[in-house]
Amino acid sequence: MKKTRNTRQRGVILDLLRGSHDHPTAEAIYRNARRVLPNISLGTVYRNLNFLRDQGAVREIRPSEGGSSRFDAADTPHAHFHCLHCSALLDIPLPPTLESVRFEEEETISAVSLVDLHVVGSCSGCAPAAGAGHSVQ
Repeated sequence: MKKTRNTRQRGVILDLLRGSHDHPTAEAIYRNARRVLPNISLGTVYRNLNFLRDQGAVREIRPSEGGSSRFDAADTPHAHFHCLHCSALLDIPLPPTLESVRFEEEETISAVSLVDLHVVGSCSGCAPAAGAGHSVQ
């Protein structure tokens, strides 16, 4: 494994993500990072986000209906809810049954490192306008 150094840019990006709960896009991270590092480039932000994602320090969340990826540095296991109408992206708890899930092909699976669950629908603010779908119990 190639040894890497922690850069000031990477530290600022990670601090911004850890302090954010709204799952910002790379462009939003770039705008906020420029307040601390006026000379940082958008390319540097993307490279560092990719590095942090590959190292497991952040999660890249790809929207179900296109659009820009969003990023999350939360270190507790959780799922994400995407509102199809307002594009809100919210943290939701993982269902407890996922902790004890068994796979039919367990002989072919040696280890599970991540469960990435995305729930898509209408948030409570958009549900009345969207004609109300199924509620989650």
